[in-house]
Amino acid sequence: MKPTMIVRRVAAFALHRQPGIGQALIAVAALLATVAADAAPSHIEGPADRGMLIDPTRPVTRISGERFDLSYYTAQPAPTRVQVRRGDLPFAARKLAGRMEDPWVGSGVRTIEGPSGERTQHRISVRGLEPGGRYFYRVFDPATDPTSEETRWGAQKPWRREYSVSTPAGAGHRTLVRYPVKVLLMPNVINVESAYVDPASPATRPEKLTDAQLALVREELDRAARFFFVNSGMRLWVDFAIAIDDRWQRWGPEPGAAEDFYKSWPMCRSYAGQDYHQPGGGDFTAVDLREPHRVLDGPIVEDPPFYGQVEIAFPRRWEPGRNQWTFYASGGGTLGVDSVPDGLPGRSQFFGGYDTAWLTTHEVHHQLESLGRLSLADREDERIVYNHWSPRSRSRGPDAASGPEGSKGVHPWTTSDRHGEHYDGMAFWDRTLSDSQWLRMHLVETVVVADVDDDGFPDDDARLPLDERRFGSDPAKARTDGRTLDIDKAMLSTWAPAPLQARFDKPMPTFARPDPTHPDSDRDGWNDDEDPYPLIPREPFVYPFSATIDGDAAEWLNVPLGGAMAVNGPENLELEFRQGHDAAAYSGLIRARGEWAQIRIVIDGEGLGVYSSDSTQALRILNGDEIRVDHKDRFFPRAPGLRWAASRGHDGWGNIEFGLPNMGDGLMYWRGAGREVGTYIEITDSHGYVRSVHEPYRLFYCRMLERPGKDPMPANPPSELAADGERVVVLKPGDARLRTRGVGWKLENGVYRHSGPGEDAIYLENISATDFDLWTRVEARSDAILGAFVAGSPMSATSDYVAFVGGYANTRSRLRLFGAEEGDTAAIVAPGLHSMQLSRRGGVVWCLWDGQPILWAVDPEPKVVIDRLAILGGYGGRQGLHEIRFRSSSGINSPTSEAPDHSPKP
Repeated sequence: MKPTMIVRRVAAFALHRQPGIGQALIAVAALLATVAADAAPSHIEGPADRGMLIDPTRPVTRISGERFDLSYYTAQPAPTRVQVRRGDLPFAARKLAGRMEDPWVGSGVRTIEGPSGERTQHRISVRGLEPGGRYFYRVFDPATDPTSEETRWGAQKPWRREYSVSTPAGAGHRTLVRYPVKVLLMPNVINVESAYVDPASPATRPEKLTDAQLALVREELDRAARFFFVNSGMRLWVDFAIAIDDRWQRWGPEPGAAEDFYKSWPMCRSYAGQDYHQPGGGDFTAVDLREPHRVLDGPIVEDPPFYGQVEIAFPRRWEPGRNQWTFYASGGGTLGVDSVPDGLPGRSQFFGGYDTAWLTTHEVHHQLESLGRLSLADREDERIVYNHWSPRSRSRGPDAASGPEGSKGVHPWTTSDRHGEHYDGMAFWDRTLSDSQWLRMHLVETVVVADVDDDGFPDDDARLPLDERRFGSDPAKARTDGRTLDIDKAMLSTWAPAPLQARFDKPMPTFARPDPTHPDSDRDGWNDDEDPYPLIPREPFVYPFSATIDGDAAEWLNVPLGGAMAVNGPENLELEFRQGHDAAAYSGLIRARGEWAQIRIVIDGEGLGVYSSDSTQALRILNGDEIRVDHKDRFFPRAPGLRWAASRGHDGWGNIEFGLPNMGDGLMYWRGAGREVGTYIEITDSHGYVRSVHEPYRLFYCRMLERPGKDPMPANPPSELAADGERVVVLKPGDARLRTRGVGWKLENGVYRHSGPGEDAIYLENISATDFDLWTRVEARSDAILGAFVAGSPMSATSDYVAFVGGYANTRSRLRLFGAEEGDTAAIVAPGLHSMQLSRRGGVVWCLWDGQPILWAVDPEPKVVIDRLAILGGYGGRQGLHEIRFRSSSGINSPTSEAPDHSPKP
C-alpha cells in the first residue's frame, strides 16, 4: 500500500538570515532562483479557526479567539509583564499612514501582569480578546537598552519592540492576514534611440499594449496572489491594487532625428540613467496610486497604508534584424519593508516583458522574507525562508542578497530541502510555516471571511485569490469528495502557473489540478489521502532495467511510463518518459513528437532536493535536423559520464536514450535498490511556449526497485588476452620482473607452486596504470585469486581489486572491490589447467575464466591508479602458476633485472 501523502508541513524549519532591522534588502532574482533544528509542531485542536493553535517552542506558544500566550527570556530577573493594545496600525507604520500619535499612550493600552516575583524565563497568558481581532504587544524588559532600530519598531525603555497577533475568527469564519501591495504598470515605454539605429530606415511606429494584453498581465498578478494564498495554507492574502500609466514614455535619450510622434515624451520613472541597471533593469521610486503620473522619491502618506509596492515598466527596443519591437528581458530587485518607519513601503521593480507571474512571485516573496524577519523572532526556525536556496556551508560564496553573515563565504542557515527550483522551492518552504506564524505577521491587515463548514477554505469571496466556489468544492461540506478536507485537497497542488518563460501569454497548464468532487483526482486507483502523488497517475518507481543506449525504443516496451503528456492544437505535442537502473547506470528514454524544439530534464540523483547536494544533473535535448543531447543547462550544467543516442522513427517519434553512470565518473552512486531519484521534465514548442509534464519544478521522486536474479551482463566484455596481442607482455615463472612476497611460493620445474595456509603473492610492481588486463594460466584445488592494488594498500584478498574463483572452500566465486563482494557465478575450480583474467576498463571490472566472462561489477573508483598486479596463493588452495600475461596503459615503468626474491617480507 502506498504511504499517505503529507499534504501540509506545519513545523517551521530553517530560514536564511537577512540583514538587520532597518537595513534595506536588495534581492536579485535574475529570472531564476539562485533543515536546521526541528521545532515543535504547531497544530489545531479542532478544525480550522475553531480551535487552539499551539506552538510551544516559539515566542507565541498558543493562539485562540480569546487569548494568546507568550514565552520569553530576559537576561536579568524582572517581573513578568506585557502591554497589549488592539488596533489596525503598527507603531512603525505611523509615518506611512500619516498618524504620528503614539499608539502606546492612552486608554486603549492594557498592562497584563504575570505571576508575582522576578524571573528570567517568562510565560504569560493574554486573555479577554475578541475572535478575528488584531492585537499588538510589548514585553517588559527594564535591563535591556533598545537599539535605535528597535526603537523605530516601537521599543521604548523599559518595553521591547512591538509585535502583533491576529486571533482566529471562530466557528464558521476564518482569519486571514492581508498584505496590501500597490502595482504600477507602465506598458508603453520605448527606447526611441533604437528606432534610429539606421537613420535611413527608421523603425515602424510601435503600437500600445492592448486591453487584451493588459488583461493577461492582470492574470499574471492573480496567479502570483493565488500561489501565495494556497501555499500559506490560505492564511496570507497578497492583495494587488493595480494602476496603469498608459502614456507613451521614453527609455533613454531622445535622438535629435526623432519624428514628432516621439517628441516630448516623458522619461520613464524607472529609467536609472543607463539602458539596464542591475539587478532589475531600472530604478525605484515611490508610487502614489491616486496620482500615478507623479514621481516621488521620498515618504508617501496613505491611509490605510500599502506595505508593499511593485513597479513594472514594459520597455521595448527596435530590433532591425527581426524587424519588430521586442521587450527587454529582466531580472528583479527588491527593497524590503525595513523602510516602513521612514514612510516607504517594501518595493520591487522589474520589467514586464519576461515572465510577469514569476517575477512578481519571486520579488514580492523577498518583501515577505523581510516581513517575516520583522514579524517573528529573527532566528533560523522563525522566518519566511529566503528564496535563493543553498545548503548550510562554510565554503559557498555569498549570494548578492544573503546578508552580512555571508560576507566571508559562510552560509550558516539552511535554505534548501527536498524541493525543486523556482516556484517549487517557495511552495515547499512557505508550507513549513505554521498557522500561528502566519497570524503573527506584523505589517498586515487582519481580515475575517466566511468558512461555514470550518474546513479552512473560504467559501465565496470574490476579493480573495481562491475560494470554494471557484475551486468547485461544496462550502457546506468540509470534505466534498467524502475523504479529504477541502483545503488539503486544494493544497495537493502548488498552483504554480507554468515554467518560467519570456512571455506573459502563457499556454494553458498541461498538468493536473485536484478534483474537489472525486476522492481519486488522478484516477490511478489510490485515493488522494493515500496516494504519495495524488496528481500523477504513475507508480513512483525506477524499474530494474539495463539499457543499451542505442536510440532504439523497442527494448523499453515493458518498462512502465514515468511520465506522459499530450497537447492538442497546432503543436500537437506528445511526450513519454521511462526510467530504469542497473548496477552500472541510471538510464532513461524520452520520446517526443510534434512541433517541439527543446526538452529539459532535471535529475536529483540523491533524492534530497536539487539544491541540497552537488549531484543534481540536467540534460538538454535539442530538436533539429538531428536530435542532440548536452548538459549545458543554465543552473545544473553537469552530467559527467553521460551517454546518449537518438533516433527518429517513421511515425514521427523522436527517441532519446540516455545513461548516467553509477559511481565511476558520474555523480550518482548507490548499491542495490532503494535509492530515490527525482525527475522534472519540461518541453518547449516551436513557438517558445514552455510546458511541464507534471507541476512546474515539482520533482517526481521514484524509488529504485530491487531486481530478482542476476543483473544482465553488459554487451561489451573484454576478450581473453592473447599472447601475441598488441602491447601484451608474457612472463614465465622465474622471470626477473616477477617479485614474490612470503615463503609459500616455490619455483619447481618451471612452475610456481604454493603450499601452506598463509597468503603469499607473486606480483608485478611499478605499474602505474588505470585500465589493465592480468591473465594467468593456473591450477588449484581452490582459491584462484588475482588482484590489483593502489599505492600504499596491502596486497591482500580483502583490499582494492580482487577476483577469486573457488573461494570459501571451492564454493563461491566473486569480485571483491575495496572489500565489497560483487557478482555471482556458478563457476568453481575443477582439476586441471585453467585461464583466469582480471580486467579493468571503462568503469567496469571483469573476471574471465577459461576465456569466458563470468563476473562483472561497476568500478567504484575508476580514476584511482594501481601500482601492482598480483597472483595470491594460500588458503590451502595449492595453487600452481604456469604463465602470466598482462597489458596496461603504462607497462612496467621501472622493470627490475634482479633475481626473484623468495625471502619473507612484512
